[in-house]
Amino acid sequence: MASVDQKGTIGFNKTIQGSAAIKALIASCYYIDIDGRLQSPSNNELFYMPFFMFRDKDGKFELAVRAHRQYEIDIKKYEVLSRHRSVDKPIAPMLTTFLQNDELSISHDVYELLKKSCHYVAIAKISGEYGHGAFDVFSNDLTYFFEEFGSITAGTAEWVMVDASSQLPIN
Repeated sequence: MASVDQKGTIGFNKTIQGSAAIKALIASCYYIDIDGRLQSPSNNELFYMPFFMFRDKDGKFELAVRAHRQYEIDIKKYEVLSRHRSVDKPIAPMLTTFLQNDELSISHDVYELLKKSCHYVAIAKISGEYGHGAFDVFSNDLTYFFEEFGSITAGTAEWVMVDASSQLPIN
């Protein structure tokens, strides 16, 4: 997903409507911030597109987030207690394993977890050829994403499907 304004300028940051659309999308999703930490949906203004955004599906992703945060607490307890006695190390939930991977690569198991627990997952396009805020989206059913993003843009956007960035209607 990329944005091209009527003058052919590429990037969601090139129009007020594009900036507002990305801000609204981020506000409804969990995301990984620039420091690699998982953040809850909020209206905090970001000046960058998060690398990953996760749209919770009926509280299922929230459960995975809670398990991840509980693991972070449990591992701190383990680190203290293990200095003084023998204790079992907590087992990392799948979301934690994904978040602790420096490459943030999505294994088959993580992919299945995300498809089941998220309406959609957006992954930032960082190459630059698609402009600021561009992203890829995957989902079990993209209808939810298209309806939500269409509602966010409130008729100020037109969908144009292309196979490659060279086909974008830019000047």
